[in-house]
Amino acid sequence: MAARTTEIGPAGRHLGETVARLREARSWDQAALLARLAAEGLAVSQPILSRVEAGTRRVDVDELLALAVAFGIPPAALLPPHATPAPTATGSLRGVSATVVVVDEVEPVGPVGAALADDLEQLGDLTGWEPTLAATAVRLAEQIDGGRPLPCEECGHLVRGLVDARSLPQLTRELRATVAALMEGRTVDDDDDDDLDDLGAV
Repeated sequence: MAARTTEIGPAGRHLGETVARLREARSWDQAALLARLAAEGLAVSQPILSRVEAGTRRVDVDELLALAVAFGIPPAALLPPHATPAPTATGSLRGVSATVVVVDEVEPVGPVGAALADDLEQLGDLTGWEPTLAATAVRLAEQIDGGRPLPCEECGHLVRGLVDARSLPQLTRELRATVAALMEGRTVDDDDDDDLDDLGAV
C-alpha cells in the first residue's frame, strides 16, 4: 500500500496542543506520558510524541484512544470543541434516566468513529472475516462516542449518551484488539505519516 501524505489540519494541530497542555498541567515529562501509553498497549517513540505535540504528525484512532485513557478523559476532550458547547440535559433515553448531550445537529458518527472510518477506508476491500471485524470495530467506536443519537422521550431532542468513564478503558482495549485482528496479515508502509503504520504495530 502506498503511503499517503496527509496535511495536518486545524483539528490535528489542536489535538497536539491539547496533549502538550494536559501533559504539562499534570507535571509529566514526555517519558511519563510514553510510559502511560505503553501501559495501555501503545508503543510510541519520543520523537513521534514530539511531532504529535507540535502538530506535525497525524494521530490515528488507536493513539487517540490511548491518549484519552492515559489522561483519564473522553476522546472528544482531545478534539476541538464546537463553536458552542453542546447542551446537556437530564432525560429518559429508552426508559433509562441519564445525563445526555443534546445533538440536534447530528453528525452521523462521533470523533472516534470518524477516525476509525478513515482508517478502514484506507484498508480498501475487506475479505474473509474482515467485514465482521470492521463492523465490530465500528460498534465499539460508536459506544466510545456515546452511542447513536436517539430522541429523548421527555424533550424530543436528539441526544447522545455520555460515556461512562469506567467503561472507557475496556472499550478502548476491545477496539484496539479488534483493529489489531483486522490488521493481521496486512502489510503497511514504514512511513510514520501513514495512518495505518501504528495500527499494525499494536
